[in-house]
Amino acid sequence: MTPTPRFSRIASAVRRVLLLTLVLSPIAASAHEYYGLDFTLIHPWADATEEGQLASAPIYFTMESVRSKDRLVRVSTPYAESVEFRSSDAPSAKAIKSIDFAPADKLDFGKDRPHMVLRNLKVPLQWGRSYEMTMFFEKAPPMQVMVSVGAH
Repeated sequence: MTPTPRFSRIASAVRRVLLLTLVLSPIAASAHEYYGLDFTLIHPWADATEEGQLASAPIYFTMESVRSKDRLVRVSTPYAESVEFRSSDAPSAKAIKSIDFAPADKLDFGKDRPHMVLRNLKVPLQWGRSYEMTMFFEKAPPMQVMVSVGAH
């Protein structure tokens, strides 16, 4: 039995779609973009912690397309007892109550800037793994994200 011309065209189209999906899926998987009402949160990340080092781990991220003022007021994760906000990585930096953000094209919450710190880790953060975290904002709804370790 030979395929009809119509069947051949459909099969060819399906093959092209599958190939395109395979080619683009690593790009989409590595993007780590999370969309809030008035902002895009880009790629939350952390460095791997050393085996046995469970005291703390800083978490960094970027925000883009911020269209209105808001603030990050709380964060929870099953991988740490608590999450605090710090004004920078400096040893003298104090804990802050929230991370405020205002309209901007791009905001970096990285080293030497406000960021999150996981306190009393329950497990070491391993390179190449991702860890779940929920971010709570004053205005925007809660956002569940995955923190990538070692990929930044």
